[in-house]
Amino acid sequence: MNSRKHVPDGDRRPGERHDFPHAPHGPGRTSPQWWPQGPVRRGTEPVTARTDLELRRLLSRVFLGFFAVGTVAFAVLAGTAGTGVAPNRTTFAVFALLCLAFAGIAALDLMVIRRRMAAGQGRDRNER
Repeated sequence: MNSRKHVPDGDRRPGERHDFPHAPHGPGRTSPQWWPQGPVRRGTEPVTARTDLELRRLLSRVFLGFFAVGTVAFAVLAGTAGTGVAPNRTTFAVFALLCLAFAGIAALDLMVIRRRMAAGQGRDRNER
């Protein structure tokens, strides 16, 4: 049993959590919206949160190489495989296309990272 008395909505202390989404009515409470309006923060992420772009760039480079090698390997296997039971030519071709799609995503991510680093976004290494 909770030893705290019920406190009306208007008497909530600063920083005190409310019981959203169970009781979304009253002052200071909002119903969930698909498109939040204005600069209202609804999450717990810090305002000054920054992504580690260097780590993300490293991971994108590693996986771009991994998926590029996978694309070539599966394309070669698709070219040399027969049309019999699985794994056949179609199976290897599908794997090659999947690797190609993931390599494209990694390349796109590298372009986004380059643009963000040029704009000065990302975590400052001196602020750890």
